[in-house]
Amino acid sequence: MECDFSGRSKMTMTDTKEKLVFIYAMDGGALNKITYFFKQGISPSKIECPLYGLTHSASGMKPEVLDFMKRFGVPYEILYQDEFVRKYEGFEIFGKFKMADAGFPAVYIIVGDERDERGIYELVRPKYFQKCESLSCFGKVLKRKYAQFHELGPDEFQAQNNKAAPEIEADEESEKKQKIEKAHEKIMEMEKRMEED
Repeated sequence: MECDFSGRSKMTMTDTKEKLVFIYAMDGGALNKITYFFKQGISPSKIECPLYGLTHSASGMKPEVLDFMKRFGVPYEILYQDEFVRKYEGFEIFGKFKMADAGFPAVYIIVGDERDERGIYELVRPKYFQKCESLSCFGKVLKRKYAQFHELGPDEFQAQNNKAAPEIEADEESEKKQKIEKAHEKIMEMEKRMEED
């Protein structure tokens, strides 16, 4: 699934093209994709890739994922790890990206277009997927990392991105706390209604 470049960029470089690349920690191929589809429908816990588990249900790509990406407004493509390696191994010639260092699942950002020198940068590292258990958490991390990439610039962002990710735990805790508070409010409302009756 690939979208055309939109030309949207907050970076200081003018007219910079960019695209997000979501990579599953699974190999593609027709037989593998059929197997993943059935695993997701029968036993989702058997799916080894947390990104695939977040974005897919038994009926395929979750509609809320497609809606989120449409609202996010950045062109994107979704690849399996072997597809990513085949398509982007040529980016190593620019010197900063090494395919051997790539981890999966991940989200990369590609900056530039085919006429200019392009760069590829790891936006969301594999460690984030081990901590993010909900689509909501993943969406917050993606937005934060995308904003940081543009605020810091590619080189400084890569240095910062290699550090620990305590903000994920805070996001998950905040989300759990909100759910508990909402459940408590509902219980209180029910008790109040029962007392009135």
